[in-house]
Amino acid sequence: SRAQEVLQLGGGRNASMTTRTPAVADDFPHFAAWYGQTPGFEHARVRPKEFHCRDQIFHMRQLIDARYYLNWHYSDAGTYGPSAYFQAAEDWMRCRRIRNMDPADRPHALKEWFVESHKVNSIWEYREPPLQIGKHQVL
Repeated sequence: SRAQEVLQLGGGRNASMTTRTPAVADDFPHFAAWYGQTPGFEHARVRPKEFHCRDQIFHMRQLIDARYYLNWHYSDAGTYGPSAYFQAAEDWMRCRRIRNMDPADRPHALKEWFVESHKVNSIWEYREPPLQIGKHQVL
């Protein structure tokens, strides 16, 4: 069948579909938050040259770019308007201040920022996170 042909592409070996992934928890900076915990943000210390503020720049672009304006009516009122522009600018400036810090101080500053901007969900109990096998560990 056509589906089997597609699966067999790539060297002719039999490839089966799976949900397994080579990703580890350190591939996701907010992984611990999925389990109701505050992330450690060790990547900001261990890999200091990879720290950037692209997420904050992208958020400002979303507010300004007309292509995103068309979807605003699907959002709540807090996601657009003057307060959203000011919050986006403040987030970008805060990220830049953290980026200019010594790498050893960044995780603490990022934890404070995370706690200020996120609330723990009190509706359900979180599961225990899996054991960490990370690439951000200092050897």
